[in-house]
Amino acid sequence: MPDIQTALTNTAGISSVLSFWVFVGSNAFNKHKELLLKIAYGVLSLGFIALSAGIVMRGIDAGRFPLSNLYESLLWFAWAIMGGFLLMSRSYDLKQLGWLASLTAICFFLYGSWLPADQHAIKPLVPALVSYWRQIHVPPLIVSYAMFFIAGLSAFIQLWQAGRLRSVFLALFALIAASAAIVLGTFTDSNSFLLQGLFVGGSLSGIGSAWWQLSSVNQNKQNPELADTFDEIVYRAIAIGFPLLTIGIITGGLWANHAWGSYWSWDPKESMALTTWLGYAAYIHMRINKELSAEKLSLIAIAGMLITLLTYLGFNSLGFGGLHSYGKFK
Repeated sequence: MPDIQTALTNTAGISSVLSFWVFVGSNAFNKHKELLLKIAYGVLSLGFIALSAGIVMRGIDAGRFPLSNLYESLLWFAWAIMGGFLLMSRSYDLKQLGWLASLTAICFFLYGSWLPADQHAIKPLVPALVSYWRQIHVPPLIVSYAMFFIAGLSAFIQLWQAGRLRSVFLALFALIAASAAIVLGTFTDSNSFLLQGLFVGGSLSGIGSAWWQLSSVNQNKQNPELADTFDEIVYRAIAIGFPLLTIGIITGGLWANHAWGSYWSWDPKESMALTTWLGYAAYIHMRINKELSAEKLSLIAIAGMLITLLTYLGFNSLGFGGLHSYGKFK
């Protein structure tokens, strides 16, 4: 990997770490809050610019669109998380979300950095990816996944500001269990059935328990105004991600017909993408028609984030197989 591209990617990673700590400081120290927030946004913006340049440089060096393996998709995901947060911060006060967005970018930078060296290297495309459909189909999906993550992170804050602290911790348990399954599946030879059980069992038990505990309210931690604001942010992020996911699924069907002679084959990853689409369609329907409380909608958004994680990374790291298994590196 060329030195300049490595330097740009490392700059983006370091910037996400620095912005994380400055965002944390801005929430902890009221005296210098505004100055720290300006610094945090500036550092994160610098990281976004550096990562944008790094992705462009990788494409120039490869002589192709730089989105062909897991490592490159993780760079795009981190780019979309950073860019999506900065974009939405132009319309909303997102200082409470800043440290979570930066932390998420850090996690995906680390995940990518731990991948084998051959994932970092620029190599010829595998035959399945030699198509102009790749740059049409994949980017909308990656950006939609990032927006769904921003929605899920905002949902955690909405629940916290609504005083549903028990539900926050139980939902966090679900996210940790799911993430642990992904990491173990990627970097170890753990039994696939056990990892699938960890992901699905942890997700269902965590979200189910969080739903059950929604009636438990800590009134000392309630901030109804902020809770309403983050309920709106969850909806806006999903409203951006949903049409992008729709475009990704449609173009995926067109690519599948071009490559395999069928628009839809009920491949596990295709089916999970459809499940993700249906889940967010249900969220939008219930949000518009006010069929559920903001707190229940937040838990649905967090469950959607877990489904998105399974769709994006789970099928290659947890051993589900299918026609999309060329994304595996083990």
